[in-house]
Amino acid sequence: LSVNDPVNVEMQDGNPLQGVVAFIGPVKFAEGSDWVGVRLTGLSVGLGKNDGSVKGVTYFDGCGPNGGVFVRRGVVSRRTLTRLEELRLKRELKNAGGGGL
Repeated sequence: LSVNDPVNVEMQDGNPLQGVVAFIGPVKFAEGSDWVGVRLTGLSVGLGKNDGSVKGVTYFDGCGPNGGVFVRRGVVSRRTLTRLEELRLKRELKNAGGGGL
């Protein structure tokens, strides 16, 4: 798993979210080094819990309020995109100011 990989996130409520990896590593708000910050994309935008920052520490940029989540590595899986999905995602990330794949 690498930064900018498209992923699915299995949330505790059973509703998966889609996004791209924006951060990998330890965080100051919790123990462990297996944290993944995900910038949400598509229909998942706005369903997150933060904007890439937690308790005043910014871990990644490029998403608005509730546009990101931090989860443990175990609930994240890389997703394979069709060429059309890849182009749409690149356009979405570019328009959101979050860079590209």
